[in-house]
Amino acid sequence: MNYEEMPDRLILNYRYLKIVMFEETKHLFEDRPYVIEQWHKDAYDMTNEETTSQVPCEAMCSSFRALFSLFTQSLFFGEHITKLMIREAVERYKDTIKILLTGHFQQEFPNVEIKRSLNEEKIKEVIDRDYIYSSMDMDFHLMRDIVTKKKEYKPSDTGYLTTEIIDNKGKVRGMAELRPNDANIPQLAADQQEMWLELIESTLSSLDEMTADLFDLITYLWMVSPRDNEGYIEFHSNDALRLRNLKKRTSKGRELDFREEDRFNIMKRVAALSSIWVSLGEQKIKVINAEEMEDNELYKFIDFQRMFEIGKIRVAYDKKSNEAKGIYAVQVKPTSILTPYLEGPNRSIGILDLKIFQYSHYTQREQKRLGRYLNLQWKIRTMRRSLQQPFKVATLLKVMDISSRYNGVQVRDKFENVLDELQKDDVIKSWKYTEEIDEEIIGKKGWVTSYWSKINVLILPNDSVVKENQKNLLSSSAVSYDEKIIAQATTMNDGYSLSIPYNSPWKTVQKETAVTVDYSNLVKGNVSFTKTQEIILSPETMKNMIDSLNVSIRQTASEIGIAHTTLSRYLRGENKRQNKNNDEKMLNWLKEKSIM
Repeated sequence: MNYEEMPDRLILNYRYLKIVMFEETKHLFEDRPYVIEQWHKDAYDMTNEETTSQVPCEAMCSSFRALFSLFTQSLFFGEHITKLMIREAVERYKDTIKILLTGHFQQEFPNVEIKRSLNEEKIKEVIDRDYIYSSMDMDFHLMRDIVTKKKEYKPSDTGYLTTEIIDNKGKVRGMAELRPNDANIPQLAADQQEMWLELIESTLSSLDEMTADLFDLITYLWMVSPRDNEGYIEFHSNDALRLRNLKKRTSKGRELDFREEDRFNIMKRVAALSSIWVSLGEQKIKVINAEEMEDNELYKFIDFQRMFEIGKIRVAYDKKSNEAKGIYAVQVKPTSILTPYLEGPNRSIGILDLKIFQYSHYTQREQKRLGRYLNLQWKIRTMRRSLQQPFKVATLLKVMDISSRYNGVQVRDKFENVLDELQKDDVIKSWKYTEEIDEEIIGKKGWVTSYWSKINVLILPNDSVVKENQKNLLSSSAVSYDEKIIAQATTMNDGYSLSIPYNSPWKTVQKETAVTVDYSNLVKGNVSFTKTQEIILSPETMKNMIDSLNVSIRQTASEIGIAHTTLSRYLRGENKRQNKNNDEKMLNWLKEKSIM
């Protein structure tokens, strides 16, 4: 008899439970054949130790032991478990199961798992729909923008490189400082610490448009991905490399992996993000007798906060030399300077076109900058119903930050080419000047400042952008996993979770139709099922079961959960009054032993 013919309401003993857990969960890990192979062995083999103890043995891989503990100690503690219960739990908690076991996979298969990201499904969703979600708050946009402008950072009295955060109207909204020496990560091995410091050393040179991409990607993943109990998510270099559509290395026509150089370029920018400290606006300024101070002195009383915190890191090691190859993943979280824009009732979430990530930060810098700004404006204008409001050329030129080495004609060509490319790539729907350009003025002295920059440009978003921005995006952004179950499972040590044999007699009975099975024939596919006979509690049935199991009254009482003197009196018929609670415990014990 094959597995599919097994009754759904079969109450499972230990051996059967292992097999059902494997068969019902293996589809979750089809992309991990090495896990399926190991689990199949653990599920269908029974060691002498397991036969005796009815618990997973140490020879079993930790991920399968964790799976067993999840069902028996977290989801269905104290219950008889059936095939149907396992199937329904897998469907309900599939994301929880994946998250819970990932750490075990990383320990068991480090050389393979180092190349895998926890965010693979989230990244695939982004690729499928062509955009991510991002905060559309102006302060958030300004903080993202300062990670692109390395030339703006100048030495200051504090000893750090510092820049002002200035909005489009020229108002100073805050300050930012580079503090690479304050970006230490605790609890790193010596080789890992050395690698991280190497990344930190390139902080200033790492500030560019790709760093802004990572700012957006990390904050997006933080909104939609599971976090640990300290608020960290894991960010993998693959997350950015896949979104940027970089090609993997190939050898003899076979695709291998991303280049280590590409991973390094990603991770050094993540390190740079953790080195930036920010103070925003009026709420952060501590003023002491402000009337006697000059404006610039106020900055001495600003509270600075790091933008991103880094936790643990994952490092790849060479199989042969065991030398560290590179940092592949880091735990990261935005701090309280950013989180109000990412969660809570007052956040404003819009969409950010995926094409912005895929433009080159070297040759298409202006496309990336203008694309981000337009996505911000379209969220604002959708809510205000002002999409037909034009932009001034001067405003867009400031956003694009075109190099000063270009002359006026080259700036205009660049400006129009950028808009044409955004339209060609469907980042925008259309663009046009609101008036016809007087070509007679073009090229004359001062024509950019006095004429062209004052002209208006109408830029319209695609209909899908408007439709999405009309929604309350991520209004319920809770990810589909159960934090309580993960916390319970991860804090439960192996010794505790495996110390109680499955089907231990003191557990309560699940009230559903049961069948008995000859378990010894399961693997051979020759299983016969018969309906369970009704079991009636009496001193005679209890004594017969104890004798057949060849166990002592003291051991039996311990398994049932009553005093051995109480059981002795019951077997001798000396109890003066009926105790329904004890009767129920003894009946449950009888039923379980009958099934086993």
